Amino acid sequence: MDKLLPEKIREHLNDVLSKHFSDDDLFIMGVSGGPDSMALLYLMYLLQRKVFVVHVNYGKRDESSDKDQELVEQMAFSWGFEICSISLDPSGAENQNFQNWARGQRYQFFRDFKENYNGAAIITAHHKDDQVETIFQKIMRGSAPTSWQGMDIWDGEILRPLLPFDKGQILNFCESEAVPYRVDASNEESDYARNFIRNELSVKMDSLFPGWQQNLLDLNTFGATYSSAIEEVLNSISDNRTIRLNELTELDSKLKTAVLKRFLDDHGLEGLYSKKQLYALSNIASVQTGKSIQIGEYKLTRDRNLLRLHIKNERDSIESQFITQDEADSGFEASYFTLRLSDQKPSAPNLRMDASKLKWPLIMRTWKHGDTIKPLGLQGTQKVSDHLTNRKIPTISREKALVLCGSGGTIYAIIYPDNTDIGERGAISDTVKCDNNTESYLTINF
Repeated sequence: MDKLLPEKIREHLNDVLSKHFSDDDLFIMGVSGGPDSMALLYLMYLLQRKVFVVHVNYGKRDESSDKDQELVEQMAFSWGFEICSISLDPSGAENQNFQNWARGQRYQFFRDFKENYNGAAIITAHHKDDQVETIFQKIMRGSAPTSWQGMDIWDGEILRPLLPFDKGQILNFCESEAVPYRVDASNEESDYARNFIRNELSVKMDSLFPGWQQNLLDLNTFGATYSSAIEEVLNSISDNRTIRLNELTELDSKLKTAVLKRFLDDHGLEGLYSKKQLYALSNIASVQTGKSIQIGEYKLTRDRNLLRLHIKNERDSIESQFITQDEADSGFEASYFTLRLSDQKPSAPNLRMDASKLKWPLIMRTWKHGDTIKPLGLQGTQKVSDHLTNRKIPTISREKALVLCGSGGTIYAIIYPDNTDIGERGAISDTVKCDNNTESYLTINF
């Protein structure tokens, strides 16, 4: 046994804590009673750090589960830590994978306590062997190289300070420091993926491929390099929620798919799309403008030379509203414009109409398919949808356009979305245009 190991682990933990946190920070720590979490809890005690301990008892092992809880509570009190033990009924997992369900429950508790106690971080006892198993599982499940980086020591929410140390080193630490712990007998069963890797596969791999664990950990560097390269390509062809299609189509097909995947993942859509949808996205430049692909609550729409990501049915919060003459006389304020009646000819209004030609009350609403308007200076009518297309209003913005109607349903004006930058703010109907006889004006000022 390395006699310097305890001091080495303690110094490493102190360096990590000093680098990212202040001396008074509080940590929320899950402690199961096993050697990993008990060793870390003892180290936090040696460094005199503030810890709120959370123990979750799933009751899967009857008396053994209760003894785990007793040990954690006893040592937490002995070392001066506040603790909360939570009992859960394993039947709550129903038909779900129990390990995934348990992890979800556990981390939700951690996050709730972190928020309630204003904790600086959630701290866990993941170690090097856990890292190897994590990367191995991701490779076996077909994850992209961006996932081969495994877990971070500090990711902004969860701190995993023991990642540089393997299970054997942690057990040696517990032995040398007389740290009490309990062994979960269920970990010896290979019913779950991690247990199978740990109990069976790892043993054979050690004999057939010496050094395989370090080789897997070395993929971390490759994954980081790959991730940086994809991010650089994405940044060169995108802006916020849009990708320039002419530049996307110039990429190699495999690179194109990787860039699209990163774009979706960066916007919180990881795991919500299929390979079929990724393939469709990579070929969206070949379909007509306006076509969309839906992923979760989002749509990706081809808008001429752009691929735009937007919330499905995203439109202004403004609903249909009646506007009386009195309201217009005093100035009716909407989200980004004002309607006002005036006897004075406006000097430079954005839009103006002959108030005497209007049928009150007016109605302001979002446009609908089938709506028509008689464009200023033109014969006949035109669909509002065609008008917006002709004015080159971006597809993503068209559904936000508003129309101003009379009480009889005639559309007097189209009001373009607030974020449209085409040099115009809207259009009025020929039926309400101003002339030399106009004495009262309705203006729309932006």
